[in-house]
Amino acid sequence: MNSNRLAFGTAWVRFLLAACGIWLVPLLYPPMTAHRWVFIAYAGVAIVEQFLIWRDIGGAWRPLLGGILDMALLTFIVQRVGSSRTMMVALYFVAGIVNSLVVTPRMGLLISSIGASMYTSVVIMEVRGALPFAPDGPAWLRAHRPDAVEGFTQSILVTLLLVFGTAIVASLVRKINEREVQLVVANERLAELSRQDPLTKLWNRRHILSHIEQGLAWLNRGRPMAVVMIDLDQFKRVNDLRGHLEGDLVLQNVAEALKRSTREVDVAGRYGGDEFVVVLADTNQDEGRVAANRFVAAIREVGMKFDAQNPVTASAGLSIARPGDTVASVLKRADDFAYSAKGKGGNRLCG
Repeated sequence: MNSNRLAFGTAWVRFLLAACGIWLVPLLYPPMTAHRWVFIAYAGVAIVEQFLIWRDIGGAWRPLLGGILDMALLTFIVQRVGSSRTMMVALYFVAGIVNSLVVTPRMGLLISSIGASMYTSVVIMEVRGALPFAPDGPAWLRAHRPDAVEGFTQSILVTLLLVFGTAIVASLVRKINEREVQLVVANERLAELSRQDPLTKLWNRRHILSHIEQGLAWLNRGRPMAVVMIDLDQFKRVNDLRGHLEGDLVLQNVAEALKRSTREVDVAGRYGGDEFVVVLADTNQDEGRVAANRFVAAIREVGMKFDAQNPVTASAGLSIARPGDTVASVLKRADDFAYSAKGKGGNRLCG
């Protein structure tokens, strides 16, 4: 989940809150018309907040200060219309949930705790007479100021619901994010497996073809590419005399030898059966011959360790990509050179 994109989306709730304060709240509580400037200023701050999110400015301080501003505005609203006796208190829980979606669990709890503290402070001051109760609320409501028991009960209830509600939502969001990360990792692993040969753990034919196609595009930008086709010699004898399990072991050892003999930028893969292909990036004819001979020597070493009397060796063909080449033409040249090497007795490079 893109946190900045989510923050940008959820921050639009501020514009909704500002709109309610400018048009809806005055309809419900006409005296609040005099305080429209507060909501207009809040909308202006929301615009700045959206810009900061869009430009990724402010770091962790931006959502913290934005959350505190939200709670301050809500406290202003509920104080004006009757803090302990208005449904507007529900806006605290909306703000707590929205903030929990875009900040860390710890910061979400901090913002909700600050909101609960603001609300509690207002209720205490109203009970003591330091603040007027519901100055913009109905006359019948202003005539019945809450007593200490009611104020204490309401403060505890709001605090518990706000803090624990935020904690629950934050926990759910964290688990969803963790699950999303796991899914991304799993998808990346599946994508890798779909491009990997299961026996040798080298890249498979599809990935090789895709990489050659990409290399041909780079060729037009002045970056050379070499392709080496490798056909194992005497491999059929291994399968016939020792069985396919031994043959698989030889293929795995050859794959390991190719991994050790290639650079990180090179792509080695199993083309099919006992054929392998290595795509050499930024490699010209001379560099390609050095690398291909290294592959032939590495495979010969594997074959000698496996059976010194009848070792598996490699016939390799080197093809240098040319302007106008296709994937098929590059591979055909490499294959033709490998066939020529095999015709000359194998254990060699042609091209």
